[in-house]
Amino acid sequence: ITAVVVASYAQVMRFVPRVNAPPSCPVLNSTWMLGPKSSLFHQVCRRSASLWSVVAIVVLFMVCFYFSHHIYQFLVQPLADVFHETGRDRRMIYTALHEAFFTYVKVSFFAAMFIGFPFVACQIWLFVAPGLYKHEKATFLPFLVATPVLFFAGGALVYYYVLPVAWEFFIGFETGGGNGELAIQLEAKVNEYLSLVMRLIFAFGISFELPVVLTLLGRA
Repeated sequence: ITAVVVASYAQVMRFVPRVNAPPSCPVLNSTWMLGPKSSLFHQVCRRSASLWSVVAIVVLFMVCFYFSHHIYQFLVQPLADVFHETGRDRRMIYTALHEAFFTYVKVSFFAAMFIGFPFVACQIWLFVAPGLYKHEKATFLPFLVATPVLFFAGGALVYYYVLPVAWEFFIGFETGGGNGELAIQLEAKVNEYLSLVMRLIFAFGISFELPVVLTLLGRA
């Protein structure tokens, strides 16, 4: 996501010095007689976009924390389905007193970032759009729309296809023991499971952004 934002910002900011018409910032209802190169104009717009993005993430975090148990159960459902299909009745454990609480905090922040990414992308667009010509806006807008769509597509691919296949493969290494051998069974920890799922979702989501990054770099 960071690579997409940086590449997109670098691409569109090339056109800002060439704008002749005075821009209008969403925060400033008038142009304040600021030219397109005014540092004050860009500082106010940048701070506005950053503030609204932070507020949105904080609000989403609070909402997601209220539903953190349901969100975590949704993320752990692929593992539960594999256990059910193989006839295993299992549990998940945590070995530190604070582990479950901070796991719910992490899953809430993860969900807030995942859900709030389109809003953050819109704030970036509101910041850079006033410095673009009309045809430049038409060129850049499809990339803004494609970025969250591709990221969500990568996350959906992980959840609905990669996770069930991966969990079934890894659970296959369990052994029943007997004849003097010790059984090897999975005792999944809640924080380790969440960390692995988050890494996979973000890895596939960012990898799905490569077409956007490569296209922007090709036009730079």
